[in-house]
Amino acid sequence: MLWNAVAMNFFATGMAWTYVVVLVAPILGDLELGLRDWGTLWSGISMGALLGAVPAGVLGDRFGVRSVVTIGALAMAAALGLRALAADFATLLAAMVLYGVTLTLVATNLPKAIGLWFPARELGLANGLALGGNGAGQGLATFLAPLLLAHVGGWRGLTFAIAFAVAALALVWVATVRDPVRAQPATTPAASGTEAPSIVAGLGSIFRIREVWLLAASYFFFLAGYIGVVGYLPTYLVTVQGFEPAQAGAMLSVVLAAYVVGSLILPAYSDRIGLRRRVYVPGVVVCGIMIIASSMLLGPALVLVLAVWGFAAGGIALVFAVPLELARVGPALAGSAVGATLMAGFLGGFLSPMIGLALAEANPLYAFVFWSGCYALSAACFFLLPETGSRGRASPDLLVTPSR
Repeated sequence: MLWNAVAMNFFATGMAWTYVVVLVAPILGDLELGLRDWGTLWSGISMGALLGAVPAGVLGDRFGVRSVVTIGALAMAAALGLRALAADFATLLAAMVLYGVTLTLVATNLPKAIGLWFPARELGLANGLALGGNGAGQGLATFLAPLLLAHVGGWRGLTFAIAFAVAALALVWVATVRDPVRAQPATTPAASGTEAPSIVAGLGSIFRIREVWLLAASYFFFLAGYIGVVGYLPTYLVTVQGFEPAQAGAMLSVVLAAYVVGSLILPAYSDRIGLRRRVYVPGVVVCGIMIIASSMLLGPALVLVLAVWGFAAGGIALVFAVPLELARVGPALAGSAVGATLMAGFLGGFLSPMIGLALAEANPLYAFVFWSGCYALSAACFFLLPETGSRGRASPDLLVTPSR
């Protein structure tokens, strides 16, 4: 399960999502579009994810992670194929939105799958390893994409290659993954011989839980900051700081490589000390500070700042461990809770590039300050959550009956 989750995050939610940020110039040049058009296109992924996140989580709770992730990955490959064939703005935007919808089918259900297979004491590390695959995929994509264009038929050929990899991975997933028996604990209606909760009932249960709202707000601001700055930073380094496109991609790869390391260390440290807030909150505050610093520095200082930013962001895996540790959520409703969290995050990701790029046209520093503020608000919302680690959780048993 862990290897499948890492691989799916590497290709489907990592490489397929981020490779385009270092190919903005060839894409816009091919379709004769402008920078504001790119802001809309990049936001299109978040729009699709916003629409699909909650339904994706509910479908995972209802039908199991094996089938939902498989269908999501195959549909994602089709969306990437449409992206590669796009000949105008409208078609490319539709492909980006469709990719966002399929992204949620995969990304929402991977944390649920991990929660079903791993015990409580390993949740932080397991989620960190899985999201480390996401960071590795993003980092490799941003580093290699500019270098591969001449060898794979441009941005369209590269998109087709990633689509093929995602489709192949879907077949591996369906052939090797099974929904574990403990996905239906004895205390749930499905295990006791009655019908599982309906989709509407699952949604109603989730949206009555205050902690889910706080978690969603925290991810809203985190992803607003992350998607906004990642979508603009390579362009900023090229157009304002005078970098070559390959150099700008390499700088973003520094962030993502450090993120992989942080994803391995920070969640594991959180597991060890049994606390979530003590790791997440200071890490996200550091991210916000590093974002502003990255707009002002060059040379080795810039590399150091980007590395610190990426490492500190590794604590984001804890957002996906917390729902499984909430007594009113647990594994039975984890997909719906993660879906609601992702929906909020992608709403932030949808709004953030449009606001940030409008600010950047006036002054690039304004955009970086805006995205830094988003990180600060994410830390504040997470701080308001109850401590759910092993030292703060009300019950050590994750397989609890959700409150109806």
